[in-house]
Amino acid sequence: MSERKKRLPRARRVKPDERPPMVLTDRDQMLLLAVNQFQVIRGQQLERLFFSSRSTAQYRLQRLFQHEYVDRHFQSVVEGGPASSPILYTLGKRGAEVLIRQQGLLDTDIRRFPKSIPAHTLDHLLEVNEVRVAVTLACQTQCYLLDTWLDESLFRAQPDYVFLRDGRGREQKKPVYPDGYFVVTAPAGTAHFFLELDRGTEARSAFKPQIAVYEAYTRGGGYQARFHTRSLRILIVCPGKERLKNLKLITQEAGGDRKYWFTTFDQISPETILTAPIWERLESEEKRALMG
Repeated sequence: MSERKKRLPRARRVKPDERPPMVLTDRDQMLLLAVNQFQVIRGQQLERLFFSSRSTAQYRLQRLFQHEYVDRHFQSVVEGGPASSPILYTLGKRGAEVLIRQQGLLDTDIRRFPKSIPAHTLDHLLEVNEVRVAVTLACQTQCYLLDTWLDESLFRAQPDYVFLRDGRGREQKKPVYPDGYFVVTAPAGTAHFFLELDRGTEARSAFKPQIAVYEAYTRGGGYQARFHTRSLRILIVCPGKERLKNLKLITQEAGGDRKYWFTTFDQISPETILTAPIWERLESEEKRALMG
């Protein structure tokens, strides 16, 4: 009787001669492109984007990890210890080589994840990516086209600036750093969005200047110059109803208008984010859908 195969370790790679055989598929390459685009992504998010079952996802991701196409990291949790820590994926050494050699990416297109990142920054990025996954899956279901997704790091690499006056009348230069910008094309037309994700951890006073930046950017022509359109909705996602009410009030005080749309994290899913009435505009509590 042949010896039963050992289960591969979750957190470390085995020696090259102990790795199970694998052939890289077209789906694997699309997955590697997504990991590079997202920078860091949860295993559960990859499962939803590329696989029909958890067991299939775990099987394939384990092989991609063992063969150095992706790297694994473990998100800290308070309860359960390392065994229950969610697995995060970033692009591995061989994955980068595949994208350059077979997908035509340049070395400068490879989004190498920093070795050290503050926990709050990582949490924020993962929550932004959750919204991105929901939009991606919603577009697939509705047969819409997700034309573009730019995340904050791309705005930081090529920033736009606005000039605001402080309380003493002094002019200050401020960067425009939305959490995301995306474009969706549907039969009814093309829609452009900024995404602003509020985790409820900052004081109200920290949110108001962000609205002032958006107002200066859109009213001063900077947005139109960069994106060649006047169309824009700014989506604000926050933790709960009370926070939503407060942010709507702050936005109104800062001179915001109908381009701001608000919802809460618990209402977002691939089934709701684009076509269900989960969004409130500034002037009303009526729930609306983004696309219809």
